[in-house]
Amino acid sequence: MLLIAVVDDDPKDASMLKECVETYCKTNHHAAMIHVFHDGLDLIRSTENHDIVFLDIQMGKLDGLETARFIRKINKETILVFVTNMAQFAIKGYEVDALDFILKPVSMASIDYVLDKAMKKLDGGSAKASFSLKTSDGTISLSANDITYVEVFDHNLVYHTTKGEYTVRGRLSDVSGKLSPDRFVMCNRSFIVNLRHVSNVTSDYLLIGDTRISVSKSHRKELMQRFSSFLGDSL
Repeated sequence: MLLIAVVDDDPKDASMLKECVETYCKTNHHAAMIHVFHDGLDLIRSTENHDIVFLDIQMGKLDGLETARFIRKINKETILVFVTNMAQFAIKGYEVDALDFILKPVSMASIDYVLDKAMKKLDGGSAKASFSLKTSDGTISLSANDITYVEVFDHNLVYHTTKGEYTVRGRLSDVSGKLSPDRFVMCNRSFIVNLRHVSNVTSDYLLIGDTRISVSKSHRKELMQRFSSFLGDSL
């Protein structure tokens, strides 16, 4: 699950930005938790290490640039995006390795652009690995992070992805060797799920978007441990 922070001392601007980020995540099937802070100090005092932080540059108690400098002292990987009324301030973002900046009032187009860019950066490491699927409609190239879950059905593998569904011949054991064990886990004998897209896990099922997938007793303990560990790494 993605952890995203919106930091803006204007409640109206913060609400608009949060709404745009929520729309992006829902449209692109990213499970995310979005926290809103109205000052840089509030963010610093929180216990979470966010994957992505949207920072208003001009704030009362602690401005966005000073907040970003503090974040960089403890986390080099957090993706920083500055939000500002005046583009000339955004050049300061290079001092703290900001990904980009967006101008107020924010638009859905600007959020789409910057979050697409952020997701590609997050997909760095193991998630950037790509492989090809030979389907009846031709060969499809996928990155691991595109996959939300894979199920086996009547000797076919159905890849459920952010780009659509693709069916190929194969066994589930063939899939597990291609995907990172840190991110992908079996929840029953017919499903492998991408933990990044899982929004909730119970003893009986997990949720990926609006899809509920059963968790078998034999896989329950490992799944719960792996999901907790994945959240711990994200935090």
